[in-house]
Amino acid sequence: MALSGKLTKKLVENLGPGRHGDGNGLYLVVDPSGARRWVLRVVVKGQKNKKGAPLRTDFGLGGADIVTINQARERALEYRRLSGHR
Repeated sequence: MALSGKLTKKLVENLGPGRHGDGNGLYLVVDPSGARRWVLRVVVKGQKNKKGAPLRTDFGLGGADIVTINQARERALEYRRLSGHR
C-alpha cells in the first residue's frame, strides 16, 4: 500500500538544507553537504523534557539515497504500529 504525504520524489531529490516534513512525524533532513536522510519524530510515552513538555525524539529510517520516499513512509507506519507511538 503506497502512503501519501507532502513530499514528492522530485522534491526529495532537489530540496535544499533543512528539515522538510512529509506529514505524520516523517521528515527528510538535508545537511549542508547535501546528504539526505529520513527521520521519524515521535513522542516518548510517559517521558517529559526539562520544561515538563512531552519528550520527543527522532529515529533514523535510513539515507534517502537507499530508502525511497514510499519505503520511508512504510517504515514510519510500521514503527508506529509496533511501538504504539503517536
